[in-house]
Amino acid sequence: MKLVGHLVLFALFIVNIIQCEEHLYVNGPFGKRHLTVDIPSPYNCNRSIGISEYLTHRIQISELQVSSTHYSNNEEIYVSWIPSLNPCQDDFIGAYFVETPLIEPCSYLDFEVVQQSQSNSTWLMINLRHQLEFRYFSRDANCNGTYQFIAKSPLVEPLNYNEPVHIHLAFGDRNDQIYVSYLTNSNQIIPKCQYGFDSSSLNFQVSGTSITYQASDMCEGKANITGPQTFINSGYMHTMLLQDLRPSTIYYYRVGSDEHGWSEVNVFINRPSSIDDEVNLIAYGDMGVSPIQSGAKPTIDRVLTRVITNNVTAILHIG
Repeated sequence: MKLVGHLVLFALFIVNIIQCEEHLYVNGPFGKRHLTVDIPSPYNCNRSIGISEYLTHRIQISELQVSSTHYSNNEEIYVSWIPSLNPCQDDFIGAYFVETPLIEPCSYLDFEVVQQSQSNSTWLMINLRHQLEFRYFSRDANCNGTYQFIAKSPLVEPLNYNEPVHIHLAFGDRNDQIYVSYLTNSNQIIPKCQYGFDSSSLNFQVSGTSITYQASDMCEGKANITGPQTFINSGYMHTMLLQDLRPSTIYYYRVGSDEHGWSEVNVFINRPSSIDDEVNLIAYGDMGVSPIQSGAKPTIDRVLTRVITNNVTAILHIG
């Protein structure tokens, strides 16, 4: 069986476009599940008309507390507060870029509706290479008015703005080639991949190239408008080509640089050398967002079980 061209194992980047008024994207980027059928509408931006900062309000909440002011990609941050005795049913906490004005409650990156007596929430952080803060909003006029700013957290930011994230593999044109790619905030340092036959001895190293793209490069719609719910700066994508790899061999690798830091050590198995060798593929698509949607997690579990128990050559994640 012959594989033609580049077999991309996973999509390199996803542009999340969150529509504020309809909020068709029902799962937030910070792991929040948004079901428009049973959650009131903090994303109804019309309610922000005439909003003011720090007005006298029927509830008083002290500043939001955070478990950490610095985070790594995929690390959880816990936000806590003293619960209000009489919250509105659509009070919410949102994650915001720090420069977003307080009078724009709907310009969040993600949000969570606050339930009665709730005093904390968990956020699965994404390294957006940006300073963020959490804000609490509640509606005025006996819960029938506009949203009003109540409290915010201390500033939170990535522990390392140039943390190597979104590490991906792709087959090259030849059987002895593998592309390795990752993302950071800068192109000032030459990207590198160190690899070898043992996780504690990465004897080989290859350098790569860097590219990026801007909102002006996108095609149409909200994708070419910069903002927290439209186009967020993509950072720099770094790509290295590993060559002369042995067939059907386990390789350990990490990406990054001495200046900006290295990723954890990952592993892959290179392709067999003969086109007559058996190739086992797992292919799936449109699984939803894990752990948000019900079918996504079982799909991942089944794929992982097959990878562990079978000799899987590659996984095709289509969409």
